[in-house]
Amino acid sequence: MRGDLKYALSLAYEIIELAEPENLKSFIREQEDLIARIKKISKEREEKERERIRLEQARLRLEKIKKLKTELSQLEHSFNAGLNMEDFLKTEETIEKAKNLLSEFKDDDIKKKWENLENRHNEAKTKKELILEAKELIEESIVLKEKFLFDTLKPKLSSIIDKLREHKVEDHLQELEFIQTDIIKAEKAYLNVVKSLDELKKEINSFQKNRKFKNAISHCENLLKLAESINKFELIEEYSKLLVELQRDLSFEELKETVQKLNDEGLNLLRKGEIPLSLDKFKLIRGSIDYYLKET
Repeated sequence: MRGDLKYALSLAYEIIELAEPENLKSFIREQEDLIARIKKISKEREEKERERIRLEQARLRLEKIKKLKTELSQLEHSFNAGLNMEDFLKTEETIEKAKNLLSEFKDDDIKKKWENLENRHNEAKTKKELILEAKELIEESIVLKEKFLFDTLKPKLSSIIDKLREHKVEDHLQELEFIQTDIIKAEKAYLNVVKSLDELKKEINSFQKNRKFKNAISHCENLLKLAESINKFELIEEYSKLLVELQRDLSFEELKETVQKLNDEGLNLLRKGEIPLSLDKFKLIRGSIDYYLKET
């Protein structure tokens, strides 16, 4: 009874077993009362032990929560420092560590707080990425505009402008909107030049067929200037060759006219008997032909 209730209980039962054959009722009652006392004491001790364990568990749980909150507070400080420096690798690592700690206990307020911190991280990272993307596109737009690659540039501009507006990022937004407006105007001017080139090609073809070489040459020169203004290098190469051909055709036509005129004048002089003068005309014909052959 002083320390080992389990042993005392077994002894009490043993005494009852010994007393029952002899019908020693006083011993039996005494031990039954003792057994009741032992069970009561055991129950009280068990309840006290359970309470002690419960309190100890509660204490340990509070200590653990306190430790977790301290660690989360340190992580929050680290997160804010990383966010201020735009060190998003650090903030991502901090968020992952916090999530691991949050999984160990439930606290809706702290969980909500870290959800807000993660949203701040995502917004700041997205903003930085969009600003970088905007800067790169501003530089790229110069090259694409010079190359007249409007179909490539326009969707890129629309996409980044929509993203900047969606995330309420003002950096470079106005500049990109100005570029977008400028590109629309530039494309319109470009398409007008392309249309003019198509018209010139048709007119050159018509003039060439009708042997109106001066008109064809004039239009061809205009076409080359327009083609050069929008970097139509294949067209420049094609019509540069055609221009040489047209100039050669014009020279031949002019030669024919000159020869015909000198021939008529020479024959008229010959009919009049002015043979020396007539001969000079025919010499001019020879000179014109020699000059043409030399130039071509």
